Amino acid sequence: MNEYVEQVAAPLRGPRRLRADMLAELGDGFEEAVAELMDAGFARDRAVADAAAEFGPPPLVAAELQRELAAAQAHRTAWTLLIALPALTIMWDLFGGEGDPGLAVTLLARLTDLATAAAFTVAALVVARRLEGRAVLCGAVGLAQIAVALGCAALIAVVGPRGEGGPAPLAWLALQAASIAASVWIAGSAFRSVRVGRAAT
Repeated sequence: MNEYVEQVAAPLRGPRRLRADMLAELGDGFEEAVAELMDAGFARDRAVADAAAEFGPPPLVAAELQRELAAAQAHRTAWTLLIALPALTIMWDLFGGEGDPGLAVTLLARLTDLATAAAFTVAALVVARRLEGRAVLCGAVGLAQIAVALGCAALIAVVGPRGEGGPAPLAWLALQAASIAASVWIAGSAFRSVRVGRAAT
């Protein structure tokens, strides 16, 4: 990797494979420009300097690439939300207990549903390209949904009714494990989206 590409690469954050592909394409284009200038009779140092001037200052090029990386990360996080959130909701509905859970539990469950609906809506808009490049927003709603869901789940565990009607112990453990895995997946993707989006601003 030449010095010009290294300067462009230094501040970039985003999906590794896409970042590597972008930098490889940039490096190939830069070397081609240098080779053309050298074929025209310029010394390599002069050809490199002229190619760098033609491509533009590294910070400006990096900013343009970072916007593309942020859009790609937002898209990935949006798909994570679209897949994981309905799966979590369906699992809890399937394994939830029967009978009247009480007002407190019902309100907490509805709050979780609202957070899920908000995150799902933003994710759908990003996938539909109605919210281009909104990596920070997509990540923020994902993190907010996880925070609300975990907080409500903890409160439900405290105030919820005790007794029969819930899932069997093994089913309950499986549900908890799946919920934790999905929550970690969502949180990780959402955090990366916020990080990458902030790098683009």
